[in-house]
Amino acid sequence: MRRPLATKPERRAILGGMVLAALWASWAASAGEVPAGAAPDAGRRIKRLEIRGNDRVSEHRILGQMRLREESTYTATAADEDLKRIYALGEFDNVVIRPRDEADGLVLVVELTERPVLKGLEFVGARRFSEDDLAKTIGVTVGGLIDRHKVFTGARAIEQKYRDKGHYFVSVTLDEERLATSQVARYTIVEGPRVRVRKVEFVGNHSVTAGELQGKMTTRPWFPLFVAGTFDEEQLDRDVVAVRNYYVDQGFLDVRVQRELEFSADKTRLVVRMVIEEGVRYKVRSVALAGIERFSRPLLQKQMRLGAGTYYTAEGARRDTELIHDTYGEVGYIEALVHPVVDFAEAPGEVDVTFQVEEGRQVRIGRIRIEGNRLTQDKIIRRELRFFPEEPINTLLVERARKRLEGLAVFKPQSVEITTLAGPDPEVRDILVRVEETETSNLILGAGVSSNSGVLGNISLVQRNFDLADWPKSNDEFWRGESFRGAGQYLGLILEPGTELQRYRLDFREPRLADSTVGLSSSTFFFRRDRDTYREQRVGENVGLSKELWETFSVFANFRIEGIDITNLDADVPKDLKDVKGSSALTSIELGVAKDTTDSLFFPTEGYRASASVEQAGAMGGDYTFTKFVLDGRRYWTVTRDVLDRRSILAFHGRLGFIPNEAPIFERFYAGGTGTMRGFEFRGVGPREGSTPIGGDFVALAAAEYQFPIFEKNLSGVLFFDTGTVERRITLTTWRAAVGFGIRFTVPFFGPVPFSFDFGFPISKGDDDETEIFSFSIGTAF
Repeated sequence: MRRPLATKPERRAILGGMVLAALWASWAASAGEVPAGAAPDAGRRIKRLEIRGNDRVSEHRILGQMRLREESTYTATAADEDLKRIYALGEFDNVVIRPRDEADGLVLVVELTERPVLKGLEFVGARRFSEDDLAKTIGVTVGGLIDRHKVFTGARAIEQKYRDKGHYFVSVTLDEERLATSQVARYTIVEGPRVRVRKVEFVGNHSVTAGELQGKMTTRPWFPLFVAGTFDEEQLDRDVVAVRNYYVDQGFLDVRVQRELEFSADKTRLVVRMVIEEGVRYKVRSVALAGIERFSRPLLQKQMRLGAGTYYTAEGARRDTELIHDTYGEVGYIEALVHPVVDFAEAPGEVDVTFQVEEGRQVRIGRIRIEGNRLTQDKIIRRELRFFPEEPINTLLVERARKRLEGLAVFKPQSVEITTLAGPDPEVRDILVRVEETETSNLILGAGVSSNSGVLGNISLVQRNFDLADWPKSNDEFWRGESFRGAGQYLGLILEPGTELQRYRLDFREPRLADSTVGLSSSTFFFRRDRDTYREQRVGENVGLSKELWETFSVFANFRIEGIDITNLDADVPKDLKDVKGSSALTSIELGVAKDTTDSLFFPTEGYRASASVEQAGAMGGDYTFTKFVLDGRRYWTVTRDVLDRRSILAFHGRLGFIPNEAPIFERFYAGGTGTMRGFEFRGVGPREGSTPIGGDFVALAAAEYQFPIFEKNLSGVLFFDTGTVERRITLTTWRAAVGFGIRFTVPFFGPVPFSFDFGFPISKGDDDETEIFSFSIGTAF
């Protein structure tokens, strides 16, 4: 039977293959070489090594990187590994290893192209930066081997360096021919003018103010000293996305945002124009809850932000998601999943929102394990948890416990972790509390000078995790700092000698006396101050007791006994001072209530603190009898939170005080300085007789402060408004006010305590008030 003839395409393919095979055989025969990895050479012994192209690098150094030797067995894998090791020397631009078949056996050829040495580095047209700066930007040095990647990408790196400083029109070229022939890298730089953003305009923003949108952008117009106005095109593109996302978050789901650039004639000034097509703002047509069986759907919907007829916002959807998730988490459904789904309705400008819920199962607490507390006693941590084995896991209680542990200031910030551990029973989870202890003892030595206090020294020895019962078992244990620690008590010895002011104080606090809900505090003090017209000296003891009635509410009682000595009076001092001249005794009992819902002791961002107290002097004897009423409150809100979890915080503080009967001059109300009214001297606000502040029986103070992050999490800025008055009686004669700015920062060595520097400027004051622009403090009061 005859075989069918090949088709025309098949004949062409066969002919082409025969030609290629002939060419390959001819080339192989003439060269006598086979590429690395070719099967015929695998497993053969190497008779000789030939190394070519190495003028600067010794043959010995190259062989030191190779495993293949004469008489060793050749394999493609071994050759590839040797190639990589030789190339890793960084001395060669190219490395080729290939076997060659000769009459006496297999020859291994190593062909090298050495990397040339950079003989010169030139920058033509550079005025903005020095040659050293530009060389560091590229990352190459004269005399070193040429890294072609760095050299060729160096032009782009230099351009970016210029653009970071506002030279938007910069161009940089590399002379490649000079590099190849002379090994000199010459960059020609056309810097162009420095561009500053002079204005940011918004067009088409009918529903959102320009101020709101500018707050979402990093690109900002130039402002002397404060804003450089540097133009970064990549950053502007990110700003366009940020503005669009903000609109989408507000329910403008069809918004379009574009940017336009308008340069001045000399290219030095730029107007950035954000062109916005808002589109319709979507409203919610319906809200549905799917998958919910454990709770009443109508009850949940009453608590939700989104509802039929409301505008859709991403924040509303997020809050409602958290509400549903937290509702389940409070009763042990820690695996509950909530997914908001947004569907466009048939009618334009409307959406249907469905919260898809996967409830999971209820989970109880198994064991509670604690890790990381090398010195801190377990019970100090456990008493702050306030949840117990066999209870359903309550995620809200877990988060509150974490914040309470952070607030103890004995662990590193944000180091407290409370997680669950799966076990054999899917309905039981162990709780793992992991902490990382921080240095709780601080010795601070300092000195300063001010117009209020003269020269003042400071020696502070503080232990925030003290244990009065943990006496050292040896001298070494004491000097290693491993005694008197671990019970969560506070001990502070403060010594402040000075020319005009001297303060010495020993403080002790036990937050949980005998592991109860009763707290004990004690302060023994000595105080002496040379005021303008007299000297005041006080020595005494304060003892305080507090009782926590429930988590955020407590009652307290403070007992005070003091000896007061008023001496060195000027001849023309007011009668109020002459009446208290000499030595006297003062005792008092203060009773009060306090409520604290803030999320942190030192850095509150949410919640409030409020207290009301009445103090009766003379209750335990002494030379003075009077009553003092005080109301104090602080409220905190988180306004924004960035991707680094840094928060901008708005805070308000109010204080009212009243003494209905006659009090000695040293017990009256005063204002001025940090903690009361910035922009005024200490005790610079209120009634005076001559040059002597005599205080008042009524005080009303209010303050507003906006704090925002500046650098990382350690430096923040503040804007503030302080206002109020101090009067002899309940009346308003002169109302004071001041505005200002300041900074807040923390030093990790000193623990989680903020340092405050403020500049205040009075805008309303009394005729006799004393002003002071700069003030500072250590602590949280404002």
